[in-house]
Amino acid sequence: MARLWWAAALICLGIAAGLRVPLTALMSLHMLVQIPLLVLAGLFAEQAWRAGARPPAVPVEAQAGRRAGWSYNEYGVPGLLLVSLVGAGWMIPKALDDALTDWRVAAFKYLGLPLCGWVLRASLRCSNVVIKLFFLGNFCWMSAIVGMVYLDQPIRLCNAYLQDDQDWAGRGLIALAIVLPSCWLLAELKPVWRFLNR
Repeated sequence: MARLWWAAALICLGIAAGLRVPLTALMSLHMLVQIPLLVLAGLFAEQAWRAGARPPAVPVEAQAGRRAGWSYNEYGVPGLLLVSLVGAGWMIPKALDDALTDWRVAAFKYLGLPLCGWVLRASLRCSNVVIKLFFLGNFCWMSAIVGMVYLDQPIRLCNAYLQDDQDWAGRGLIALAIVLPSCWLLAELKPVWRFLNR
């Protein structure tokens, strides 16, 4: 199973990096295809690493007597906060412009976004339904607002992209704000149902 996850991660990374020129030619493709592919590459890599890692053999007595300490990613909140901030940063038009002209921003994109995907998967694993819903709602609200700003602006916000493509990026962000919670609800239907029936 780990090999399949590694293959999925490499495919996402290969498409995002190998098709860099066509995927960054349009603002909508840059923001809604390439950036999510880089995040998915890290997410799948973390899943592959977790599937391939063997849990250490700890005696039952040691598990019972061990006191749970504070974790650096307690309940996944620090990791989800980091991913939310990075996601907000890549919705800024200047970040997209700089990723095309500044090698340092481009390097951060190709290295930092897979790392964010890794952190996202690790954080989702240790967070509960309420925390997931909070961060998902925040991200979708932010995505919808930015999409409406893109549509309402009479001038283009990105120097590298045309006004028409900015409108398509805005529509895509609004669609993402609708589709993402629907997909999450289908994936988390049982935990959500148990939480609502308490």
